[in-house]
Amino acid sequence: MRIGTVPRVGLGPRHLRLDPSFYLRRSGLRHLLERDETRHVSLSEIVAELHDGARLPAAKTGIPLVRLSNVRACELDLTGLRCVDPAASKSWPEVRAGDVLFTRSAVPFRAAVVPGDAPVPLTVSAEITVIRTHAAVVPEYLAALLSTKAYSKILQDLAYRRSPSALRRLRLSDIRHLPVPLPGRGLQEEIRTTYHAASRLTEDARDELGRVVSAAHSEIDARLGQSEVPGQRFVVSRSDVERRWDVGYMRGQVLRHALAQKTSMAPLRSLASPVPASLRGIDENDVVIAVQANDINESTLLIEGAQSARLIDLSSRMRQPLTVGDVLLCTTGQGEQVAYLDKSLDTEGRPLLGSATFTALRFNDTPRFHAVALAHPVVRAQLRLLSSGTVQRFVNKRDLDELLIPTLGMVWREDFDTRIDRAMQRRREALGARDHLLAATEQFVQKGWRT
Repeated sequence: MRIGTVPRVGLGPRHLRLDPSFYLRRSGLRHLLERDETRHVSLSEIVAELHDGARLPAAKTGIPLVRLSNVRACELDLTGLRCVDPAASKSWPEVRAGDVLFTRSAVPFRAAVVPGDAPVPLTVSAEITVIRTHAAVVPEYLAALLSTKAYSKILQDLAYRRSPSALRRLRLSDIRHLPVPLPGRGLQEEIRTTYHAASRLTEDARDELGRVVSAAHSEIDARLGQSEVPGQRFVVSRSDVERRWDVGYMRGQVLRHALAQKTSMAPLRSLASPVPASLRGIDENDVVIAVQANDINESTLLIEGAQSARLIDLSSRMRQPLTVGDVLLCTTGQGEQVAYLDKSLDTEGRPLLGSATFTALRFNDTPRFHAVALAHPVVRAQLRLLSSGTVQRFVNKRDLDELLIPTLGMVWREDFDTRIDRAMQRRREALGARDHLLAATEQFVQKGWRT
């Protein structure tokens, strides 16, 4: 237990913030910076510019936008960026190569460096801060530092929530006073070299998986032919309206009727069985691996960053039992997240639990290929038309039985499954290199970190 005393005047204006962990942590950080023998400096001393992201309206064409989902620890995914209209505001940060993008919302907090081949101009969403360092500091070292577990504990204490359900957020005033341990230039350059090596592995893995996914989708398209979503006017017989009537659902019904005539389409229920939600056999004090929406990397179809926690500390929505080989399909929101649970998640025999955001599917064979098939545009179009709800869109599990997914012959499926597995293994190699980078950075941090 940590015990400390904070004078009333130190809390600032009344009702500003009453958070014991914040004041204890802030006091410890100030003491760290004020020590005579310290090797730490304030972040504001090594930063040339610090810019906050801006909220801009979405547009079909305009400035590419980096969002929270594009930033991972020491990794920036610039594929499939959405665009915003820069004319809506005169003040928006223009990102340059070498800038450090730091996420101030949503745990875990993380940072990444903008590569030299990034599109120009480029901007960031309001949840991301652009840090531009002085020439004496290697930006790759700062990004690795802000992504370590040691710093994550510090940042979580400094973060706050406006309401219990809101995301954790960091203020710029707290970021400016973060203590930064400065190693010699030689160690910083070693971290830069390791950072770029991990980035190259990531790019190679992403390119290989992208080629396999494109090849699988092209083969599906060749078998599927042209299947368009019905336009604004279409005819539905009264006998076809049974338990549900809304325009989107009926448009989806017409689309599914057309797809059912294709031999390359099959009902989901004939290929996989949904995993029922149950916590049987798991005690509330058992440590489990929790899989949430932000743990899915949409470009690799893998779970990356799942954390261990006691069941009692998790949300009541974490009740979906999972096993290696399952495929997760997001049935809440846009329904664009699909992931395959590979064997790297099976660590120390801990149970796997998924959020109620997903539906876990257990396929009879070739689950990796079917994960790619679920990411096909024709499946996403069906999910979009099947969803209901006003505040939060979701797909009812009963309606999910009507979903049709593309499939191929066994020889084709096995070939694609093997190629996808090989690409995923390369991605795991890239993640291993990144973990080595973070471990080397954290080892240096721990030498002088005393709070």
